[in-house]
Amino acid sequence: MPRRSRRSKAISRATRALRGTSALLLVSQLIEDDSNMFDLSDSNPFMVMFLTAFTRLCRLKLFRYSANRRGRKLLQKQFEYDLHENEDGSCWLNDAEFKQKYRVSRQTLDKITAAIEDNNVFAEGARGPKQLPVKHQLMVLLQFLGKEGETNESQRQLFKTGYGTNQDHRDRVVCALSDLREEYIRWPDVHERKEISSRIEKSFHFPNCIGLMDGMLLPLAFEPSSDDAADYHGRKFPYSLTVLVINDDRRKIRAYLAGYPGSTHNNRLWQNMKQNKYSNKYFSASEYVLCDTAFEPSDICIPAYKTDVGFYQSIEKMKFNKAMSSPRVITEHTMGIWKGRIPWLRSIRMRITNDPELLEIILRYIDATVVLHNMILEFGNEYDDGGDDWIDEEQLSDIGDVTRVPEQDCLDLPLPPGSLPGTRREQLKKYINETWFRK
Repeated sequence: MPRRSRRSKAISRATRALRGTSALLLVSQLIEDDSNMFDLSDSNPFMVMFLTAFTRLCRLKLFRYSANRRGRKLLQKQFEYDLHENEDGSCWLNDAEFKQKYRVSRQTLDKITAAIEDNNVFAEGARGPKQLPVKHQLMVLLQFLGKEGETNESQRQLFKTGYGTNQDHRDRVVCALSDLREEYIRWPDVHERKEISSRIEKSFHFPNCIGLMDGMLLPLAFEPSSDDAADYHGRKFPYSLTVLVINDDRRKIRAYLAGYPGSTHNNRLWQNMKQNKYSNKYFSASEYVLCDTAFEPSDICIPAYKTDVGFYQSIEKMKFNKAMSSPRVITEHTMGIWKGRIPWLRSIRMRITNDPELLEIILRYIDATVVLHNMILEFGNEYDDGGDDWIDEEQLSDIGDVTRVPEQDCLDLPLPPGSLPGTRREQLKKYINETWFRK
């Protein structure tokens, strides 16, 4: 039997009441033998009862809801307690505790809020309960991402908010952060690539290198219920997603590719990345990224050397791999900072099914975490101690300059057509061994 609404039940009761009062009014008028039975000015109590019942029935049929709707009063005390600062500068949560709970400082929280608060997703309609302030909604997302195993239920107990309300807050902020993707996940332009390559060459002696690349696995907390669930078996975790990251020397993620199952090889992701497919748009002549042995060598991809047959490796290759270990550790630091600041990435509690929309939700959350990572690096003023002031314009690499002398270092020249895939790496190996390991 279908369940009746409260409005339907109220209309039924009002209809029965109208019938009863109508009968009482009719009987009373017949008994009094009054010729003017329905005189509205009559003070007959039965007439008053009739008019009251009639008015109520008309009101119930005219309006959609049986009673005035009132949105549930929003409780913001927890947010206010966490953000409040006393006159003497003391706080309920000190700086370390606040950063542990929300993964950012109060100053960075204000800057992120200012960056997303004008997004249309926070625009309120004429109907429905009032939204929480944008900063409070951001705090809900940050607390969710900052703790493994966080759920709507646990956040309800923490913030005294509704189950679905927490989900709405997080979805709005994720949407707002994703809209900033083009601004904060940006491939460096020609001038910025020159600056990056100059810094890397000064620190690690690799000329023309504009980034570091590596892959990592994001564990899934639940077994996928999709037809391809077996493909999500990774080499480290029962079920996971593979992500390929390219970052610069300042641990900023410049490009990434996610969404592939955990069994996918890193080199396959690189083959499908737009930076590789359309390398002429993203790399100038002689520019490249460094990576580990999982990748195939090419003009723009320089991996470490694999151990030869019989576990033998030449001295030159060993020296080259040793020289590469210093810059390549920056990628490990980048991923460690990213996953360390956002523990949600260490156990994604969202189930993958045959519905592609569920995987898209996970990818939107991953996208938002990358934007947050880069925003925190930028807003945290991590490099205010000099920044790029030490870089002189004359020290920047002049790759792509048409006035460059062609006979200069061969590393700064494009490879001739038909060169073998490992030619650039062989040039680098020779350069590193002759320049930095010379006895």
